[in-house]
Amino acid sequence: MNKTLFGILTILFNAYGVPCFIQGQTKAGVIRIVLSCVTFGVMATINGIMGIIQGIKVLQMTEEEFQANLGTIDMGIPKMIKEETAE
Repeated sequence: MNKTLFGILTILFNAYGVPCFIQGQTKAGVIRIVLSCVTFGVMATINGIMGIIQGIKVLQMTEEEFQANLGTIDMGIPKMIKEETAE
């Protein structure tokens, strides 16, 4: 996966789970879509803002860092819920 393309897609479409689908995290992507619909776009707005932050972080990574972290790059509501329940 191209780092620049992934960063831009994260900035533009994080609210709808596109980065999750790209990395093979289908369940997290579906959760984002459902939450966006159920909350009438509130979660989409939150995930969209988080996507801008994460996309900028991805674009600042070196190619080696990106390849090493691909598959674990995620910033959004499903990821945050998963981390809270793990504690």
